[in-house]
Amino acid sequence: MGLKGSLRDFGISEILQLIGMQRRTGTLTVKTGQAQYSILISAGKIAKAEKSPELEGESLQDYLIRSKTLTPEQIKYAGQKAKTELKPLEAVLSDLSLLSITDLKIFLALRDVDLINRLFLLKDGEYEFEAGPVSYHPNFAAELDTEQLLMDGYRIKDEWPPVIREVGSVQAVFHKKPGEFGMKDQLDAFEDSVYRLVDGEKNATVISALARISQFDALKALAELKRKGRIESKQAPGEGKAGWKLSAALVSRIAFWSLIAIAVILALNGVRIYVAKSRSGARPAFEQSWQEERVREALEVYRLDQGNYPVKLAELVDKGFLAPKDLKFIQNSQYYIQEGGYALTGPGPE
Repeated sequence: MGLKGSLRDFGISEILQLIGMQRRTGTLTVKTGQAQYSILISAGKIAKAEKSPELEGESLQDYLIRSKTLTPEQIKYAGQKAKTELKPLEAVLSDLSLLSITDLKIFLALRDVDLINRLFLLKDGEYEFEAGPVSYHPNFAAELDTEQLLMDGYRIKDEWPPVIREVGSVQAVFHKKPGEFGMKDQLDAFEDSVYRLVDGEKNATVISALARISQFDALKALAELKRKGRIESKQAPGEGKAGWKLSAALVSRIAFWSLIAIAVILALNGVRIYVAKSRSGARPAFEQSWQEERVREALEVYRLDQGNYPVKLAELVDKGFLAPKDLKFIQNSQYYIQEGGYALTGPGPE
């Protein structure tokens, strides 16, 4: 199977869903701007992700240094040895026993996840999948589950805008906000692990490496800590009272319209939650939204592979694009083909 096209027509989620559900093996190449991503896929699982050219902070070496797993001197020595012996850096790090295979796989997976997560946010670019054998060493491969990556991808596309508005960027630095916090302000274990790393010096990329979590998860935790009043942005050099005075005249206007916007959002969200509950009973709103998106993308993947939409949704299961459980939540919905596409409405009559 060969696939080729534009991300404007089919996103990474649709492409990975098709490849993953059918357990394909091959190389997925994505070109956007000056960057090119190469994803090695074996039996539907992500074996390795690469990006060219690598920017500062994107290499495996950078991850190992940021996490304080290895020193710059150790990385430099291993890099020189890799060039001399014409070996991959991963193999040299293992040969030198600088870190265990387990730790090596953790950081390879972490880097691959960060690269793939960026692909979910792309809206423009070209992709091509060439089926065929892929060569990689099992000790130096992440072997990521496509299903989990897809779930994370849907979550990232939905949550990225508010998170980045709250935090600013992966380079943003925060420090702990002084004050006393009661039981109601207690953090869960994940938030606490990130909170402990906030010191007014480390940015999100460093915190993610030290905590061994993806950069998106680090950003999301920082956004939540900021909303809870536990951390605040570190003032950048040159910022001060003058900068505040410049924007003070806008405060009342911004506050007024912010309140109006919040009221509208709350009202719309209430309607959305009511409708979601009425359709899905006790099913969580996120799961409902994700599964509906999954079915719609499976329909597009089916069209990409078969040339048209299925007559019945059950064909998505028969062809391996969905599991039977994925259709349960729309069992009372109505689906039919119409000119120029399809209609999926529901719930229909019981």
